Amino acid sequence: MDQPRQPARERASASAPGVIQSGVSAINAHLRTAPGTTGVYRMIAGGGEVLYVGKAKSLRKRVVSYVHVARLSNRIARMVAETRSMEFVTTQTEAEALLLEANLIKRF
Repeated sequence: MDQPRQPARERASASAPGVIQSGVSAINAHLRTAPGTTGVYRMIAGGGEVLYVGKAKSLRKRVVSYVHVARLSNRIARMVAETRSMEFVTTQTEAEALLLEANLIKRF
């Protein structure tokens, strides 16, 4: 009989207490805890609204790309500017990340 799979680990990154960061500074703060593994990330606005759900082979490498604002399109740069928080969910495989991303997009 198959054993139930363990759920993916979810990690919400938090900045220093009492400090509200936004945009690139918020993303940089979350990079400290971003895993270098496969998974899904969420960019969250100040009011808790999910701005974006994405997947990556390496969450850390993918999220780093958002701090280079000069390389971003205007639409993505605006999204980065509105970001106040990020959440990371690690997965075992890229296929799991793809399925999780699709489900989170439908949910949010």
